[in-house]
Amino acid sequence: MYPIAILIGGPTASDKTKLALEISKLFPSIIINADSMQVYKDLSILTNRPIKEDNIDKCRLFGFISYPEECNVGKWKREVKKVLNSEKDKIPIFVGGTGLYLDSLVSDISPIPKINLKVKRRVREIHKKYGNQFLFKKLKAKDKKSVKDININDTQRLIRAIEVKISTGKFISEWHQIKQKKEFQRIIYVVIKTNRDSLYKKINRRCTEISENGVLIEIENFLKNHNIKISHPICKAIGFRSFYNFILKKKNYEETMYEFMKETRRYAKRQITWFRNRAKSSKHLSFSDARKYIIKNINNF
Repeated sequence: MYPIAILIGGPTASDKTKLALEISKLFPSIIINADSMQVYKDLSILTNRPIKEDNIDKCRLFGFISYPEECNVGKWKREVKKVLNSEKDKIPIFVGGTGLYLDSLVSDISPIPKINLKVKRRVREIHKKYGNQFLFKKLKAKDKKSVKDININDTQRLIRAIEVKISTGKFISEWHQIKQKKEFQRIIYVVIKTNRDSLYKKINRRCTEISENGVLIEIENFLKNHNIKISHPICKAIGFRSFYNFILKKKNYEETMYEFMKETRRYAKRQITWFRNRAKSSKHLSFSDARKYIIKNINNF
């Protein structure tokens, strides 16, 4: 069991990374990415990955996966353990807006083993031939518990559920019932609470900055250098489809930016709802109160 961990969650543009960086300067620590899009090496501008000026020497698990490799919470947790075992003298600060990643550190659910590559290929071939509806019906007939949490249009999670069953012999719902030992003696978990109007203004500014920082060139190069599968998780990054359609001349720039901002605001709203309903062990605090709370609890540990 590791002694202590800091978890910082919240919606996009709520200054999570800023808080993590400030805390990291006060204690011997490392910052571990808990954002499912920032794990990818590609599209660093679109996913707003920390840059060199952001004390990046302390950052871990940012941009460590190259296309076409995919990441899921199980793979991420295995990488987290490697980092923790190699830097035991540092306090890990987990930061990100992917609630499932943070939740996996708090819950005692057993991680799902690595999926066999042959199984991955086989399931993808079946999906390509028959589509989502076929897989959803098959899964629903066998495991009604798992399908409750999976939308029929969520290709990634649907494929994942089938892969897990074929590769391990157990359904995802069965894996969720297998408990494991807690990994941390103490967890300090904060979710940054922010005024919605000011958050949406920050989101709009960030979207503009992302555009000005060269996201179009970044996406064009990504498309040029890879044989893109639109079902890959990285293609679900907020804004990817909007800019992709702009590149294909299906939308003009004004429509693209409007769509990008709107999609990002909707995503933030979903994140707020998720953290409110699911992050039961967290403290929902303003930026300044979260900072004070973390510092006080580390000093008292």
